[in-house]
Amino acid sequence: MTKKYKIVVGNTVAVLVSGSHTNEGGKAIPFKFTLICKRLDAADLKDALAGGETQVDEFVTNVATGWRDQRLVLEDDDTPADFCDDALAALLNISGLGMLCFAAYMKEAGAKAKN
Repeated sequence: MTKKYKIVVGNTVAVLVSGSHTNEGGKAIPFKFTLICKRLDAADLKDALAGGETQVDEFVTNVATGWRDQRLVLEDDDTPADFCDDALAALLNISGLGMLCFAAYMKEAGAKAKN
């Protein structure tokens, strides 16, 4: 491509991650938060997924830049942890959360048909 074009899509995407986890009593506890991520273009996404060697946690770690309304990782005083590498690693250490974040990113980051 020789001509430069202006693409009218933001560089970040808000990814809604929702699901539930089961507590010790067997009750499903719902959660929902927004993961703020870098939006990869098609070529960068293809590169990130090439060969299938990228782990989902590594992918999420590379694109995530922040979060809103997250209440799964708390500070000692039970306030939600601010976004940082360690807090994201703790979130992704919850079984299944990495895959859930990855699937939500794949759903939200690309163009969608209008209903």
